[in-house]
Formats: sequence, C-alpha cells, structure tokens
Amino acid sequence: MKIGRGDVVSLVLAAAAVASVALVFLTRNEATTVELEERARNVLGTFREEEVELVVLSRRGSTFSIERRGEDSFVLHTPAEEPADLAAVERLIDGLGFAAVVRRLDKADPAALGLAAPRATVAVSMGGKRHQLALGNDAPSPPGAVYVSITADGEAPSFVVAGRDLSALLLTTLDELRDHALVKLGANDVRDLTLERPDAALRLTRGKGSAFSLEGGGRANRDVLESVFTALAELKASRFLPVHEAERVRGAAPRTRLKLKPKEAKAPEVVVELGGACPGAVGETLAIVRSDTARAGCVRDDALGPFSLSKDDLADDRPFSARADEVETLTLVRGSKRLVLARRGTAFTLSEPASAEVELEAGNLRLEAIVRAPGEMVHAPDLAKLGLVSGGDKVVLTVLTRDDKATEEILEIGRVEPDGTLPVRRTDDGAVLRIGRDAARAFLVDSTLLRNRRLLDFALSALVELELEKPERQLLRRAPSGFALVVPEGFQVDGELSTNAVLGLGSLTAVRWVADSDDGGFGLGAPRATARLRFEQGDAGVSERSVVVGAPAPGGYYARLGDDPGVFLLERAVVERLETCLVDRAATMIDPSSLARLTLRKGSVSFVLERRGGELAPAAGTKLDTELLAPLLEALPGLRAEAAVHTGKAEPSEGFSPPSLEVVLEPSAGPGKPRTLRFGAREVFRGLPSRFARLDGTNATFVVAEAKLRPLFDLF
Repeated sequence: MKIGRGDVVSLVLAAAAVASVALVFLTRNEATTVELEERARNVLGTFREEEVELVVLSRRGSTFSIERRGEDSFVLHTPAEEPADLAAVERLIDGLGFAAVVRRLDKADPAALGLAAPRATVAVSMGGKRHQLALGNDAPSPPGAVYVSITADGEAPSFVVAGRDLSALLLTTLDELRDHALVKLGANDVRDLTLERPDAALRLTRGKGSAFSLEGGGRANRDVLESVFTALAELKASRFLPVHEAERVRGAAPRTRLKLKPKEAKAPEVVVELGGACPGAVGETLAIVRSDTARAGCVRDDALGPFSLSKDDLADDRPFSARADEVETLTLVRGSKRLVLARRGTAFTLSEPASAEVELEAGNLRLEAIVRAPGEMVHAPDLAKLGLVSGGDKVVLTVLTRDDKATEEILEIGRVEPDGTLPVRRTDDGAVLRIGRDAARAFLVDSTLLRNRRLLDFALSALVELELEKPERQLLRRAPSGFALVVPEGFQVDGELSTNAVLGLGSLTAVRWVADSDDGGFGLGAPRATARLRFEQGDAGVSERSVVVGAPAPGGYYARLGDDPGVFLLERAVVERLETCLVDRAATMIDPSSLARLTLRKGSVSFVLERRGGELAPAAGTKLDTELLAPLLEALPGLRAEAAVHTGKAEPSEGFSPPSLEVVLEPSAGPGKPRTLRFGAREVFRGLPSRFARLDGTNATFVVAEAKLRPLFDLF
C-alpha cells in the first residue's frame, strides 16, 4: 500500500500525541515548572501535604507527634495515643507547606542565631524523606522574623530568615492539636448506656430502631434521651490535665459516671467520669474519659444538666418512638376498615380505603398527629376492660432506620371511653396509654386524606360582601374605591385590616382535615366566629359560602365550611383576622402640624405645648426636659392603634375612670373643635402589651401598643 505525504504527517502527529500523553502520565507526580519556581521560595521547597506521614514537634522538655492514619485521619502520640483535631492538624501542615523564606543566609553561626539549642523543632516525614525545622532567635528585620535552620536527610543544614507565621507554627502546643470533644459516640453508635450517680443508677439498652429501653421495663423518651447524647457531644475540654493530676485533684468528690457500650462489638467501652471542681476555673468540672486510652480535662458546669435526669424524666408517654419523617408506611386497622398510607418520593400513596395520591404535607401532618399524640400512662390496666385484646384494632408503622433497615412499631387500639379518650398499648414494652379526645381522632379510618386543603379561591376584587358575627356584627361591602363598612354605622373602614380579612378568606387553606363529620366535640355548635361571604365566581355568577370557627386546638382552631360536615384545622392568624374589628385605626394618630396647642395630663401633673414660630414648644410655666420633647413629637404621628376592640360605650374594666393619661388636642385656626384622647388600663392584645384608648367623638375603644406610648408616659 502506498503511503502518501499526508498520511506520513498524520502518523507523525498521532505519535507525538501518544508521546505527549505518556509523558504527562509518567510525570504526573512531579512538580511543574511553575510549582518549582513557587516552591523555591518556600521553607520546605517541594511539599505535598497529602504525602505527610508523621510530624514530630519538640519544645524544651516535651515532645509529641502526629501520625497519619488515613486520608483524613490523624492521631496524637503524647506518648499515649489520642485523637487529633483534624482541622487543627491540617492548618499546621498547610502552614508548613506554604511557609515562605524572607531571605537565605549564605554564612551563619548556629550558636549566634540561637540554633545550637533551638527553642523548638518540627520534623516532617514526607514521601520517605525527613525534613527538620529548628527555631532560633528573633531576627532584627522584618518585625516578627526569626532564624530557622532546615535539615533534610543526607543534606547539610541551611539557614534562613522566616516570618512570624512560621514561628507560631513551630511553637504549636499539644493542646492546640488535641480533639477537645471528649466523647465521639452518638445515639446511633451506642447499644447500652449506664448512668451512675451518687443518688441513683439508670441503665438503658437499645431496642428496635432508635428506641432505648429502661432497665426494669418501659421505653425511654427519645427526645429526652437525645438531650443526654447532645450533652455528651458537647462535652468539650476547655483545657486538658494529666489523668493522674485530675484524679489527685478530684479526690473523693461525688461523681457521675456514664458507661457507653458501642454497637460495634469490637469497639472498646467508653467511661465518662464527671466530678470535682476544676483547679483555677470557676464554673468548670473535672472530666475523665477512659477507653482504650484515658484523657482528662475541664468542662463547663452548664453542660452537665442532662446527666441529672431521673427514670421518671425518661419515661416515654408517646405511642411511638419513630418520627414522622422516618415512617415509610402507615397501616391503621379499625374493625373492618383499613387505612394504608405509603411514602412515595415527594408524596404519599393511599391504597385503602381508596386509591389516591396524597400531597406530602398532608401525609406528614397525619403521621405527625399519630406518632406525636400526647398520652397518659395507665398503671395496672385491665386490658380486657379497655378492649386491648390481641388481634383487634391496631396501628402498624414501617420505619426506616438510619442504616436503611426496616423495622415495625405496633400499637394496639382499645375501646373508645365515654369521655372520648382512647386506650392504646405499645407492643414493644407493653405500656398502656390513654390518648386524649382531640388527639385520638387521628387514629380513625376516614377520608380526610382525600380532601383538598384549599377551601376557597377568589381574588380580592371578586368579593361582593362579607359579614362577620363576632366579636360583634360587621358588614363589609365592595365600594368603588375599595370597601365600605356598612355595619357598624358611622365608621370609616380600615383598609389594611379589611384587605387582610378578605385575602385570608380568598386563599383559605386548611392546616389539615381532622374528621369527616362533627362529633360534638369541636365547639362548632356554639361557634367562636362566623364569616358569611358572597363573591363573584366567573361565569358561575355570585357564590355564597360561610366559615364557622369552633374551639381552639393545638396549631389553630376547628372549623367547618358551609354545610360540608367535614371538620378541618384553621390557622390562628386567619381566625384573628376574622375576629378583628375593621374600624379605621387612624383615629388615635396625632398630627402635630395641625395643632395650635397640646396638653398632656396625668393626674394633677400637666405639660402644655404651644405653637411658636411654626413649632410646638413648651408653654410659659411648663418645664419640660428638652431631651424628651423630640421623642414625644416623633411618637405622636405613629400612635395608630393595633385595632378597635369594640364599638359603643367604654367598659368599666378598660380603666377610663379616671384615665391613666389624657392628651388634649386643640387644632390651629380653622374647622375642628378641641378633642381629648384618653388612655386607660393595660391590656395584652394578642401577645402585645398595650393600653386601651378612646377619642372624643369616636364611639369605640381601641388598643395602642405600650411601646408607642412610652415617650408620652416618660414625661411624668
């Protein structure tokens, strides 16, 4: 076959490419030219952090070493072996690798430079070669510079001047490299925990999944026990002591001892001893941790609280130990009815009593209501009387543990009591609980998971009319420029409050559905609040709906929509909007620029401000601290009420006879008569410290936040 000139060129290029790839492969571990130029300025020259095997640090009188045990693991030899702080070791090694030479010394007298008897040395074993740095005296320049000698295997020492950063690295102390966390075992690593105190002893043994059992019977409360493991994880030494010294100082002081047996059979037991005042430190206790090695240090007293828990504190009164996000499948059996809910990615699948997709939040809320249902322990229960017989009603949870193993938790369900409470029995420890009436509803087989949580959906502009019955009747109608308050008569509507009320209804969403029908225990027979509304619904014309709000419940209020028998939970913020008086709150605001005279009176003490030169200033005979005047004038326009609490006459409890403060407003020349704004008794309005307020000519009582009134009361 004839080979042309073009073919020859192609073959040459291909061979060059292959040679180039081979060269890169063969030199992949060698420093590049750029790296070599950069490393030439470094104290240790070519340095690869990942190849560091051993670092030995010596200071006069002490030596310790750091040994690599894996890609991201180091141990300290002191000479006993103990864990090292990975981040601190990496900072040391990185610092040594990037430490730069300020200048090199061609001739040097080691004794004159302080290098015949150095202050500290660091030896680094890397890639089969050993490098040693020795720290001498301070150099005259630049500030903080030091003399350092560098010795590599088989080479004569060289002498340089290095910066203050290298000096700090060479003087690194043992405590700076120690792992200050004294206990590394977490809840998932332990199979047995014993807590011994002078007054008591507790032993806990791992059961199924994440649960622990108390010695003598009963399951430990997972949340409470977690505080113990959290305290162990946060048990950090503020400083270390030799173990023999800690034992001597502690003496016979009372102590708490924790024994932790790891799940891993070959792993050593960890014993934590706490007790005795730490020498020279107020608020700290001695801690000695013994395993395959022993360490001692000082820990904060405020970290020890969870270790004083009693057996009663740890007793679990919840039906399940699993958490909602750990549950893969829920099976609920009540008589011939079954409910089966399974987690599927970002949603749930309901297979019984009907087949349907269930949104993630709705499924999680149902699981949360079941697994976190509060209960009360029943002592010496009569299982037959409570209907707790094997093979009856039950809840079965399939739980996925952190090691991806599936376990089951089973709860037997008894006969509903006359007061609506529900007896249940945990099969893992035989404990019998009584679940309250409200919480027990989550254990019913119903269709609530099939219901849409979005209840109403209309735009603000679509509202025609809204009628609210409590705390008093209000009627809001759409007007050309927004809304008008028809009832009560004679009041302007508050634009923000009315808009919030309508928006809350326009996007009305249930927190969760609670029951298919009202069993008489939701407070809907004597409702807390009722809202009736008419709104335009496209081609369907005007729709009429009503919302009835009943009794409070954890997370909100029970409610019903129109004639639908289903009961849902409505969030508190929406109910507060429906219970708010929609009267304009601006009545209590004061515009200083409109006043000719302002009088503040508290009892027999008065302060009078008059307009002079376009400003309100203290009138003749009024002595007013000038530092209080500016905050007062700034506060007046911001005295908008939080809400009107009712219309009509003041109630005796509102504290206007006499008022706590009166503000007399005399307007400048023009229309308007003098009016008085009165502030009454203190009141906490929806968690906000406030005071009642009334204004002449406005037949309503308001509440104004005390924080807004502080500059007025500070005058007296």
